[in-house]
Amino acid sequence: ATSAHVVVLGSDGEVFSWGRNEAGQLGHGDQITRPGPTRVSALSGSKVIGASTGKAHTIFLTEGHDMLGCGACKQGAVGNGYNKKAEHQTKPAPISVGAKFTAVASGTNFNLAIDTDGDVWSWGWSEYGVLGNGSDGQHNLTDGAFKISYEAEATPKRVSKLNGLKSVHIACGQSHCASISGEGIVYTWGNGGYGRLGHKNQDDVWTPKPLAEYLRARFITCGTSHTTAIGWSVLSNGKVCLGSPSVFMWGKTRSATQNAWMYPKQEDELRGWTVHALDTGATHNVVHADSSTISWGSACLSGELGFGEGGKKSSANPAKVDALEGISVAHVACGPANTFLLVESSPAVSKLPEWTPGAPKEEEEATASSSTKPAGKGKRVAEPAGGAKAKKGKK
Repeated sequence: ATSAHVVVLGSDGEVFSWGRNEAGQLGHGDQITRPGPTRVSALSGSKVIGASTGKAHTIFLTEGHDMLGCGACKQGAVGNGYNKKAEHQTKPAPISVGAKFTAVASGTNFNLAIDTDGDVWSWGWSEYGVLGNGSDGQHNLTDGAFKISYEAEATPKRVSKLNGLKSVHIACGQSHCASISGEGIVYTWGNGGYGRLGHKNQDDVWTPKPLAEYLRARFITCGTSHTTAIGWSVLSNGKVCLGSPSVFMWGKTRSATQNAWMYPKQEDELRGWTVHALDTGATHNVVHADSSTISWGSACLSGELGFGEGGKKSSANPAKVDALEGISVAHVACGPANTFLLVESSPAVSKLPEWTPGAPKEEEEATASSSTKPAGKGKRVAEPAGGAKAKKGKK
């Protein structure tokens, strides 16, 4: 999910999308905003097992390990070989590079993918070195000009520094990336501001760099200025601390008045919890641990923490979402300023407020940022307040 459009996969492989659609990123063959879930008919018959969304593009992964892209083509994110005459790809189109893929992840205007050999590929906009190819693609637009632009990589290419590492997981933030090798070693690259790469400094990194001395991870996700992972500590003697995995964070993990974490640290408030699902938005985090959903983050203004109209909007420390207590969550997905949960049906779920979307709306070419909300109004039932502090528990 992004703050402006969402893609959901059905158990039968069908795809539903909604939200902004100024570049055709919903895949319906038009540029009409959908305020509610709408089946992507162009993908019917192609069982889709994965999808990722950027600011104005979407990448789909099929059961046959093929990728398709739709949306804004200008910065190469759709991956179909940039054609200046084709600014928008409104229906999913094949991304053909002679390889098969098992995972995809998208940043603002760039993407990563893992092929069946465990190698990582990248394409799209190259600013901050997010493509991991040793360059940030910066250049002057014309000879002697002071206006700077960046090269786009319009078709996927291997990230050579990660070749042979059998990568098992990838993640993209707004301007940085992370991957996990088959041995559990985390690699990060891109924008180093606020220490979001975890290398004890704020330098940008243009090729993947390991964090081997801190942790071994099984899952990782990138926010705008921070990174969160599930894994195990590495001791001073190089041995991995076995046992239940912990949540690690680095970068701008708290409010603007608190210092950033320049390298991975355990989130103390979650010690003792068994985390089943995790994702991060621009400045917020949501986990499902034991039988509770827990969220926290700073500068949260859109209800993304789930505490309800009577609850607090931001929380510096992890706190339970009372309305979801006891509800089994299978998956968590966060956009920059929104949160989606895939839950098991239960009587408790039926008591939650229900959103009724409005009608589709024709949309003009957008120049607004990705934080712009989809057009169209809907009805909303009042939500229960929540936000009790997550108490530690011994397991």
